[in-house]
Formats: sequence, structure tokens, C-alpha cells
Amino acid sequence: MTDTCAIIIPAINFNGDLRRCIKFCLKQEKVKIKIYVVLDSIVDNPKVKKEFSRVKFLSFGSINMSEKRNEAVKFCNEKYIAFIDSDAYPSQKWLLNGIVYLKNKKKVGLVSGPDLPFPNESGWKRIIGISHKSFLLSGSKTFRKNIKEELFCNHVSSCNMIMKKKLYLKVGGMNKNIYIGEDIEFCNKIAKIKKIAYIPSALIFHQSRNLVSFFKQRFSYGFSTKYVIKNKLKSNFEFLVPLLFVTFLLSFPLILFFELYKYIFQTLIFSLVLFFFYESFKISKNFFDCFKIVFIFLSSLIIFGVGSLYSFGRMNSNIKKIYTSHINN
Repeated sequence: MTDTCAIIIPAINFNGDLRRCIKFCLKQEKVKIKIYVVLDSIVDNPKVKKEFSRVKFLSFGSINMSEKRNEAVKFCNEKYIAFIDSDAYPSQKWLLNGIVYLKNKKKVGLVSGPDLPFPNESGWKRIIGISHKSFLLSGSKTFRKNIKEELFCNHVSSCNMIMKKKLYLKVGGMNKNIYIGEDIEFCNKIAKIKKIAYIPSALIFHQSRNLVSFFKQRFSYGFSTKYVIKNKLKSNFEFLVPLLFVTFLLSFPLILFFELYKYIFQTLIFSLVLFFFYESFKISKNFFDCFKIVFIFLSSLIIFGVGSLYSFGRMNSNIKKIYTSHINN
């Protein structure tokens, strides 16, 4: 019997990115699929409905992406479920490879794979795509941005997840109250009862953001630092580094009063920039790209840290609006 899988795509509205994602999802090989697209409002365009007659469009209002996934899982009847973002698209054997792996590895409950930049990206999108290959941007999840050998890991991204529906329901799905970092908490729940696997053959392509949207994304990530620390999630250290760096930069006035601190400050900054150039050349192999990549490393670190500081001062900001502002750009 052919395996059945629900592909769940949470999004804000119907746009060109979502159209492309659906078209590639419909090309999955040797798996019987049903696509569930969850939007803020129901699709009432007859042309869209006709073009994607095999797709089920759902709406539960303007709710978080985590809650959209939860509601779609309740709605679907397929044995397996898979999550992908609307600004991404899968390789043709994405589901087949993931499901076969789950069948062969009984101790594994969740499978993910690389989410690489779109081929032939240009401008800042290309630079940001390259930059994500470094741990300076991707942290402990660098393996997601590179084709690596299969491995077991603690966390994977919700833009690329394949699992059985009954496991998702068993752990209670995703926390609907978390807007950023919901996949971290979800993976922590999965890891208590099953292993999480990364396999290079479960490949998707994920569009890199433009420069302004990237900065907004990093600020939004920083904004979740308070939650991560409060709940003692395993990625604490990665969230603390930008916060510590910005705190260090804010200590700059001390060089006016302490001669020794002046040399310490200058030495650390120079060493850091030098290391950034080394890391940028290692991932790009292009001298001219290095300067732009170093700019991304430094600005990302600072903006992330500023978002972290901001998270401790104000918690009522509309972070969802900031994080998703790229969608209509």
C-alpha cells in the first residue's frame, strides 16, 4: 500500500512563493500526498482553486504558525505529516527518502534534511545564503545549510520536518504561544521519546532573505532570548553570545578611563574581525565576497544582541509583524 502523507504549509497569504512551493510539492515521487495550506484568510479566488484543485486551503484566522500546524494536523487523516515553509520548495524525493528512513529506523521519530539557498540567487541574497553555511550565523544547526552525512541531532527547523501524525499528537504538537523558536521546544519534546535524524537526501531549498528582511529576522530571533533563557532551552549559549557581545560594545566608554581596558577592547575587536575574515574565506573561497560576508557576520551579531536587550525591556512589541514583513516585499 502506498504511504500517505499530509504536506502542511502555514502562510500569511497566497503569493508567488506559495504558488511555487505547492507546485514542487505536487511533484513528490512514490508517496500519496495531500497538501494543506493554512492561511490567515480563506482563498476565494476561483482561478486559484481551479489551478490547485488537489490542495485543501484552510483558515483559522490570524494565528501563529505553530498553531496553524496544530490545526492542520487535527484536520488531516494521513499517516505521515511533513512541514515546509511557503518560501521554500522540496526536492522530488524529499518525502520518499524521509519516510523510508523512518520505516527503517524505528528509534527515529523525526526526520529532517538540508534547507539550502535557492540556486542562482544574486546580490545580498546570495551573500546571506553563503553566510548561513557558517556556525557564526547558523550556530549548532550549521549542518542544515550544508550537505553532510546523516546524523542524529537535538534540533531541526520546522521548515523541513517529516514524522508520523500519531507522534506529533502524542507530544501535544507545537506550543501555540511561541512565535519564534517553537521548533526548539517541539524538538525537545520529541527527543525525550524518539531520536531526531538529519539525512542529506531529505532536501529542500529555502529562499534567502534580502538584506533588510534579514536584519528584521535577526532582531526577531534576538527578541526570543528572554524566552529561551527563562525556559532553559538547550540553545541558551547561542542566544547569549550576541547579547554578551553587544554588552561588551556598550562598555566602550571605559577605554577613556582605563588604559589597560583600551588595549583589551582593541585587541578583542581586531581579533574578532580577523577571525570573521578567515571564516568568510573558508566558506566562500572568494576574496571579494569576504568583505560582504564579514559585514553580515558583524551586523547580524549586533542586531541579534540588540533584539536580546530589547526583549528584556519590552515584551508587547508586535514581533510577528517585524518577522513576517518580508512576505509582501
